[in-house]
Amino acid sequence: MSKDVPHDPAALRADIEKTRGELGDTVEALVHKADVPARVKETAHEGVEQVREGATTVAERVNTAAVVAAEKAQETAAKVSTQVSDKASHAVDALPPPVAEQVRRHPAAIAVGVAAVAVLVWRLVRGSRS
Repeated sequence: MSKDVPHDPAALRADIEKTRGELGDTVEALVHKADVPARVKETAHEGVEQVREGATTVAERVNTAAVVAAEKAQETAAKVSTQVSDKASHAVDALPPPVAEQVRRHPAAIAVGVAAVAVLVWRLVRGSRS
């Protein structure tokens, strides 16, 4: 007999069990490699998971960007509103006192009147082009 083969029956049984386990692992690995449809399915599943993770990351980035943009828009609107209010106040102060008083009392009516005049001018200019 060879040197590698144990002579003790218990050691021989243990060696046989170890060899059977290794053989089982090898057969299992070969079956897995030969099962192409299962490997394709597994690879596809991994791809789907990667796409989902990527989509989640993109959605989070878009959401963050939208929140930042909304905050900036609110800040800009507040600044513009303050600037317009200040300029309108200065413009009203430049009017003769009786007119300025009427503008302060009825700002909405004045705004509607100015808009109506703007529409009339626009129509007249548009009509003269025809």
